[in-house]
Amino acid sequence: MPPPSAVPSPMAPIPSPAAPPPQAAPPPAAPAFNDPFAAMRPPEGKHFDLRATADDGRPSISVQKGGGLASRVILVIAVLVAAAVGFGFGASAVGRRMFNDANRGAKKVKGELEEMQKTITQIGSAVALSQQRLAGEKKDPLSYDPKLISDLEMVKLDPRPDTSRVFKANYYLLEDLAVDRLMNYYYDTINLYGEVERHIKRTKADKATLEAFAAKMADKGGGDAGKPAVNYGVVFSSSGKLAIGNLVEMGKPVCKGGGDSCNAADMEGFQIRSNTGAPWTERKIGPKPEGDKVVPIEKTPLFDAVMNGSPDQVRMEQYKQRYNNIRQILARLGATRKELGDAIDKAAARPDLFTF
Repeated sequence: MPPPSAVPSPMAPIPSPAAPPPQAAPPPAAPAFNDPFAAMRPPEGKHFDLRATADDGRPSISVQKGGGLASRVILVIAVLVAAAVGFGFGASAVGRRMFNDANRGAKKVKGELEEMQKTITQIGSAVALSQQRLAGEKKDPLSYDPKLISDLEMVKLDPRPDTSRVFKANYYLLEDLAVDRLMNYYYDTINLYGEVERHIKRTKADKATLEAFAAKMADKGGGDAGKPAVNYGVVFSSSGKLAIGNLVEMGKPVCKGGGDSCNAADMEGFQIRSNTGAPWTERKIGPKPEGDKVVPIEKTPLFDAVMNGSPDQVRMEQYKQRYNNIRQILARLGATRKELGDAIDKAAARPDLFTF
């Protein structure tokens, strides 16, 4: 017989109808990670002994110190090598730039020299034509030539040479002698321009006087041909407190063996007189002015002007001096131009170097 159904005890709790449903079971845990080094962990409260089995007594810090020193030495050597290479490249680049600057400077100087040479050539041509005319007329090379002044006026002297192209150039590769010649050539050129300008101005101002003097000399055939040349000298007198010089006229020389002419080695003195018409007396000569000797006077333009009493001759002598200065400067420029031109042409023809 089946057992009777269980009767609930009156003391048993009655489940509430609003109770929450039972929670879902949590997901299964992931399998534990198998750590391969788990077995190498030291026991609790202890540490592994990492010292070498065979202790040689040398601490490990010595090995580390030696390795650091070697690294620093290698680093210093690398820095020095890099600095040397960099310095070499830098010095090479600077040298190449200086070389190229010198080439450009030489080209500028060459261009300025060519401009100066054009003007100098025009002046030289005018002077050469004047010399040909005077030689054809059988006159003194420094005689008055009005055509010379008109030719010089046609020469364009301005603008003057550019100093920035001459003095601010790089003379790095020019020889010292070439630089010296360049400076002399420049200053002689400037001096020549100034002499030409002064010669034109003064000659035009003295034109009437110069033409009158030239006409007078032409009428005389170049001077008093039949009149013997008169020479003068000075005789010093030291009888007082001060030495005094007396102007005397000098006549024939006094020679050792007699005669009226002899060379300087056989000459003992001159005949002199202190006044026109006075008798001639002999007076010795010597290397030094003394009281008993006569000193000849050189015939300078001023002396001739004073003796002749002609202001026209003074102006003519000034004309000759200016003309002669122009000729001398042209001669110096011509002598300098060849060597200077060769040096500048060589420097200007150098090719430039590649630079970084």
